[in-house]
Amino acid sequence: MLIIAATFLVYWPALRNGFVWDDTALVLRDPLIRSWTLIGESFRHFLFLDATASNFYRPIQRLSFIADYQLFGFDHPGGWHFTSILIHAGAAVALFFVAEKLFALAGAARRGWALGIALLWAIHPLHTSAVTYIAGRADPLAALFGFTGLALGLASLEANRRVWRWRLGAAASLALALLSKESGVTFLIIWILVLLWQRIAWRTLGVWAVVLAALVGGYCGLRFTAAKTPPPPPTPTALAIRPILAARALAEYASLVVAPVTLRMERDVSTRPRDTFQATMQNARLREFQTLGGVLLLVALAVWLRFATRRAPAAAFCLGGFAVAYVPISNVFSLNATVAEHWLYVPSAFLFLAAALTLTALGAQENRSALLRSAPLRWALTAVLAGWAVALGGRTFLRQADWRDQRTFIERNLAAGGDSARMLMNLANVELAAGKPERALELYREAVQRAPEQPIIALGLAQALARSGDFAGARGALGRAETAPMLRADVLQLRAVLDYREHGTDPGDLLRQAAEVAPANWPHRRRYVEHLIERGDRTTARTELLHFLEKYPFRAESWRLLGRLLEATREPARAKVAYAEAVHRDVRDDASRARLQALP
Repeated sequence: MLIIAATFLVYWPALRNGFVWDDTALVLRDPLIRSWTLIGESFRHFLFLDATASNFYRPIQRLSFIADYQLFGFDHPGGWHFTSILIHAGAAVALFFVAEKLFALAGAARRGWALGIALLWAIHPLHTSAVTYIAGRADPLAALFGFTGLALGLASLEANRRVWRWRLGAAASLALALLSKESGVTFLIIWILVLLWQRIAWRTLGVWAVVLAALVGGYCGLRFTAAKTPPPPPTPTALAIRPILAARALAEYASLVVAPVTLRMERDVSTRPRDTFQATMQNARLREFQTLGGVLLLVALAVWLRFATRRAPAAAFCLGGFAVAYVPISNVFSLNATVAEHWLYVPSAFLFLAAALTLTALGAQENRSALLRSAPLRWALTAVLAGWAVALGGRTFLRQADWRDQRTFIERNLAAGGDSARMLMNLANVELAAGKPERALELYREAVQRAPEQPIIALGLAQALARSGDFAGARGALGRAETAPMLRADVLQLRAVLDYREHGTDPGDLLRQAAEVAPANWPHRRRYVEHLIERGDRTTARTELLHFLEKYPFRAESWRLLGRLLEATREPARAKVAYAEAVHRDVRDDASRARLQALP
């Protein structure tokens, strides 16, 4: 209860927050979270259904969103934040049980140490981007099930008659961790390390090998048969650069663990050119020191591992768990960012466990040095750790206000140094929606100047220019945006708007092409169908809509539009069927429910 209470205490202000950043895509625009009847369909699709291409297959996250939508809808985002906090608290409780069993294996039944580690991890402000950010819920879910799986698996190693129950629970939890986030696979690898560390009998090891192979096979069967729009392959990082980025990232993460003063999205440890020559050189010098610091930290970790292997085997295992969870985010492999705070969500837990187990080993009577026998020193260290923990909790509490709404989130990230081109583009979107086109254009142009290689920013600039009436400028920006095949449909749709506003040309042909280029994208198809209805071609609109629903019948909005069309063609019986289908797929579709009741 103490862990849960502490977690809710530091995260309580988040209950006043709204939806920000990718919440608009993964929550507000995902049609697969609108009804329990769509659970099966949610396992057949990757995330970001209409928003963008992605490689994210996380059905358990979507399942949690389905539950939240049934309970809270979109009018009460505090309920969604409550669920995220509860999941994080549950993950911390599961970590406590893992820690308790690891201390027991180390021969030191230190329940207080296990509780302290779970509390420290639960309140650490580094995790706010995984907890306060609703779209980041995949990390807490993977941790909840992953730590639960490890705790049950460790319990199964104890000789008792319920061993198969523990093993079954462990296997199910590990499967859920894998379905929560791709990084959940690290828990499977860590469990293999547990089995090897404990020198399990070959027969038991073989059973677990079969179970884990079945889990991976089932996951691959679901993942590789699910529908997705694959993103373009990222530009690979040169092999010679990766060790340098890895060293810098290690130093950056270490500073965030110890002193998380400046927290933000969009972190970067590269030496990309800045706005001015002076800023570029200053950043380069900082990165040189950071590289050196990362190398020294790596050496320190190696020394720590060597000591732990001889004096504290449980700590050595936890360092191995940290390595397994950390290597995928270390920049050894090409990533879509060099550093991200939420990536350290799971690795930090194993790092804290390793530190606690090492301190326990050092504090053992037979290992104590003359310095550690000093009671005043031990009390002083305890006071420092307690003060650090209180400071961390306070930082987490204050951090929640940074996520209040979209404008606050972006502006505070910019103020904290996260002034990336993408962040500027999103602030421009906020300004445009607020009726400030001049400020929006200024931000778009700055974003384009910083990242001319990103066509999506050029597309945003083109849309803003079109809204302000600068059609020539909009066409120029579109020329840069259309170099990206993934934006082809958006470019065609904007060209249709420009042709109509400039020359009065019927946009139907270009809107049709946009719908054909992205056949699964409902917003593009809807725009084309609505245009057909506006110009009176209801027959073609109906045919287009029925063809779309035949392939993608899970969208309530599509059925609602069909109901409107059938009402317009005086077919009330069929319209009622369409509205009923819409209500079936969206439990909060009050518009369709009202029409269903109004029709004879």
